[in-house]
Amino acid sequence: MRKTPKNMLRTLCLILLMLWTCPALAAQAETKEAILLVAFGTSVQKAQTSYANVEKQVRTAFPGKEIRWAWTANSLLNADPKSPRFSVQEALAKLATEGVRKVSILSLHVIPGSEYSNLARTARAFEGLPKGVEEIRLSQPLLYDTDSVSKVAQLLIQSAPKERKPDEALVFVGHGTHHTAGVYYPALQYYLHTRDKNVFVGTVEGSPDLEAVLKTLKANAIRKVWLAPLMTVAGDHAVNDLFGPEKDSWKQIFVANGMQVEIIGKGLGEYPILVEQWVQNLKSVVN
Repeated sequence: MRKTPKNMLRTLCLILLMLWTCPALAAQAETKEAILLVAFGTSVQKAQTSYANVEKQVRTAFPGKEIRWAWTANSLLNADPKSPRFSVQEALAKLATEGVRKVSILSLHVIPGSEYSNLARTARAFEGLPKGVEEIRLSQPLLYDTDSVSKVAQLLIQSAPKERKPDEALVFVGHGTHHTAGVYYPALQYYLHTRDKNVFVGTVEGSPDLEAVLKTLKANAIRKVWLAPLMTVAGDHAVNDLFGPEKDSWKQIFVANGMQVEIIGKGLGEYPILVEQWVQNLKSVVN
């Protein structure tokens, strides 16, 4: 009988569990509950500040809880042999062999796009497997409903540099997606505009794109732009696509169009008030 993708995923999960239960790999722990922080990951060392800040706030909110990390970027999993990184599947399999029966997952995604959907499928596939984790609860991403979009819009404006003047634009640029969850970007734009008409949202891969944002800035006669990543970390996209010296980066294109550009080189994970929103989402699923 032909296997469906769902059955194939569950088969892979079982194989991982069997590998981790080998005596040489299994390490029994006393904890029966754990929190798994899941992020895409980054190869930019400075951007790790966001992840360190997230972990610090989670540990403060959940003192004494076992906390682990998992990464969804395959290219980063084996980047440093001295500091191994686990995929979500590997992390859940390892927790299961250590006797953990309840796992709460903090999604550090911004929108519920394809990355988040894959995470949800993996969690469902692992939950309830023989000798596995009995219960897995997944938190919502940063933006997931009307209230969260409105709240994040408010927090983003609160996080704006104090030096910014009312006639200067603040442009937040997200990764973007062709997933249906891409609607969250224009939704966020709407709620930002209800508070400040000179705050804009763009995306590197999706809509609104650079051309659309530039057109709006010109129409509003903007002369100065504060440019910031709408991403958990200020990683490769921020360093190269947003702030890079190449002529096709957002900064250079704004400059070429007569605008002064100020860089805000911080990921969302570096703002305590935004991390608190992720933590609140986690609190809603932790037993």
